[in-house]
Amino acid sequence: MMEEQGFKIEVKSRYDEWWRYNADLMCGCFDADDNRIGFASAASDVADAGANLSERPADIPVARSVVLTTPPCHHLVLYVYIIPHTLPAGNDIDSTRPFEAEIRISRGGKLLRSEKRAINQWSGASIELRINN
Repeated sequence: MMEEQGFKIEVKSRYDEWWRYNADLMCGCFDADDNRIGFASAASDVADAGANLSERPADIPVARSVVLTTPPCHHLVLYVYIIPHTLPAGNDIDSTRPFEAEIRISRGGKLLRSEKRAINQWSGASIELRINN
C-alpha cells in the first residue's frame, strides 16, 4: 500500500551560480482524511542572507541538491523556498535572466512528478505544491 511509504523530494539546479542560493523544503504530511499526521523539512544552506560572497565556497559542490524524505503518509503539502544570500554581481537584465531549478518527487522508487521552475535571480522563489499518492 502506497500510504505506508513516504515521499522523496529532490530540488537541484545546473545553474553555474546555484551556490548563491539557500534551498529549504518543508512539508506537512496528511492521512486520507486530510488530518496532518507529520511534518518534515530539509535544507541546503550555503550562507546567511546578505552574505554577498565573492565566489562559491570550496566546500559547496557545483552540483548540489537538497533531498527531503517524508514519513509514511497519504499526501502532503510541500513548500520550496529558494532564497538568495548573494545577489548577482551585475544589474544588466540580459545577464540576470531567471535560471532553472528542477523538483523531482518520487514514492517507492517510482517517479511521480518532475517539473522545472524558472527562478528569479534577485528574489528567488516560494513554491507550494500539493502531492497526492
